[in-house]
Amino acid sequence: MAGKTSSVSIVSNALIMLGDAPISSFNEGGAGATAASNLYESSYRNLLSLHRWKFATKQAKLSRLAEAPLRDDYKYQYQLPTDYVQLSNTSAGRDYMIYEDKIYTGANELYIDYIYRINEDKLPDYFIMALQFFFASILAIPVTGNSTRAEEYRVQYENQMKRAKFQDSTAVPNTRVQHRPFIEARY
Repeated sequence: MAGKTSSVSIVSNALIMLGDAPISSFNEGGAGATAASNLYESSYRNLLSLHRWKFATKQAKLSRLAEAPLRDDYKYQYQLPTDYVQLSNTSAGRDYMIYEDKIYTGANELYIDYIYRINEDKLPDYFIMALQFFFASILAIPVTGNSTRAEEYRVQYENQMKRAKFQDSTAVPNTRVQHRPFIEARY
């Protein structure tokens, strides 16, 4: 895990990759800081939502709201957590629907596994590198005016995301092959 990583340090490293000066704040002048200040949060949350990242997964028991849902086919509504990005699993199975920042269901209590907006200082190095390549790819045109460089960093980002997904998948043990006598009897 990285120690002092922040949104600014991620973008600053991306700018260095492009041959630009590093930044110490999104409020600094320049094309890189301006573009990053407008694109960072939505881009970061989008990248978190692209995969069921183990490092960004939480479990929670949701608070049931007193008010009934507007839809008649669901009995209860629950408040989604403020750091919620993407749903991974629910104790309600498929009996749910998400509306705005609420989840409707027939279940009288609800547990969820979800991807959350993790602070950058808790990110693993493999994901930080993917973020840096991603921001280099989207900042290349505003900073350098060079679409070829943007494409080069996009390819590096895609390759790093593949490696990051593989690395992240090792956080959960492999499923053990189980003895299946009925299948073996066919042979």
